[in-house]
Amino acid sequence: MLLEVRGITKKFGGLTAVSKVSFGVEAGEIVGIFGPNGSGKTTLLNLIMGMAEPTGGDILWKGVSIVGHRPFEIAQHGIAKTFQNPQLFPELSVLDHMKIATHLRLKRKLGAKRILTLSGMRDVVGEFLAAIADVLRLCRLDQYTDRPVSSLSYGAEKMVGVAMALTCDPELLLLDEPTSGLSQEETVNLEDVLRGLGTHGVTMCVIDHRVRFLSRLAPKAIALHHGSLIASGETGAVLRDEGVRSAYLGIHHA
Repeated sequence: MLLEVRGITKKFGGLTAVSKVSFGVEAGEIVGIFGPNGSGKTTLLNLIMGMAEPTGGDILWKGVSIVGHRPFEIAQHGIAKTFQNPQLFPELSVLDHMKIATHLRLKRKLGAKRILTLSGMRDVVGEFLAAIADVLRLCRLDQYTDRPVSSLSYGAEKMVGVAMALTCDPELLLLDEPTSGLSQEETVNLEDVLRGLGTHGVTMCVIDHRVRFLSRLAPKAIALHHGSLIASGETGAVLRDEGVRSAYLGIHHA
């Protein structure tokens, strides 16, 4: 098991955002995380990424607990996360952002030897340019390489965030509402890109409010409601679950 979440709980004062959630992710899987607004989806990803401290439970990465580790430490282990709104530098080019993202790959690949880059004894960026070019092609951003991100559409900006995460060479990619704010055409493009990542063996956990998009992308799913896990398994079966339908549509419509 690549990632195992065991009874994870997160409370904010008297509010329980995530309650005793357990699930696992095998290498190469794409897992969709369904749930209405306020069901605890983003909080769950933040707990995995170390951006929030759990109140209870455990999170295992390759059998070892990562609870209490800081986000950059978890990223070094091989987990990367994208955000609903990418945090980019408007004046920098797409390639500049990709070069910035190589720092994590550098730390994972060279360890203490990365000190050689400070003296100019090793051109690490040069070593990574081919990998960067591959990621840009995969994410369909190669035509924008030298353009400042401020000149891109919102959909392309979000794809830059995905590309930066991939440049870190993660074993697990967490995507938080990747289609939020995208047009239908941009959503189709994103779906094609993510399918391509799956073909290349990238493991993913994906949150999204577009149920059809997520159901096409992810063969396996979990569903949350009021912070609790209400269904898990094959995506079609999860979406047919009466509890999931009720959570999304209300008892009368379900």
